[in-house]
Amino acid sequence: MEPEKLAVVGVTVAVVVVGLLVGVSFLTFPSSNNGGDNQLTRTTQDTDLLELELEVPSTWKFEMSDGSTLSLNDLEGLVVLVDLMATWCTSCETQNGYLETIYNDLSGIVVIVSLTVDSDETTSMIADYKSSKGLPWAHGLDNRQFLNYFSISAVPSMILIDADGFFRYFHVGLWTDASISSKVGTII
Repeated sequence: MEPEKLAVVGVTVAVVVVGLLVGVSFLTFPSSNNGGDNQLTRTTQDTDLLELELEVPSTWKFEMSDGSTLSLNDLEGLVVLVDLMATWCTSCETQNGYLETIYNDLSGIVVIVSLTVDSDETTSMIADYKSSKGLPWAHGLDNRQFLNYFSISAVPSMILIDADGFFRYFHVGLWTDASISSKVGTII
């Protein structure tokens, strides 16, 4: 094929591919509504895990930002909300606002633990994130435990664990404080 024709074919293919990518992005990522609230920040449906009777593995331990090690079994008897996040995630920053409300309103009823699923993040990075955002609850590294167990493909994702140490709800996307409170009310 002649070089000029090859160049035209290459440019045409590139334009078609870019057009397809742009088209798919419009279908995948909804536009903002009149209130300016991007629909990506809307909550998604959560999954009830009660019938599966999934007990928290006793071997799971998490390296925390303060240098301690946390075993979720140590929190048995308490309702635990595990927030799977990453420091670079802007939706996770939005989620922090909902978690702050839960922390303030349900302290003593719900323990919040935020774990980064980004394997490139370190405990010092998580400590800096926690400090710079002024977040009072525990933060640490997931070390691929929740990531693999629940096949996490998006952050934020959250898991609610009941006081008996069973996984109760799995939620992908933002989860409002009102919805979290409602779910907590069904398990206490």
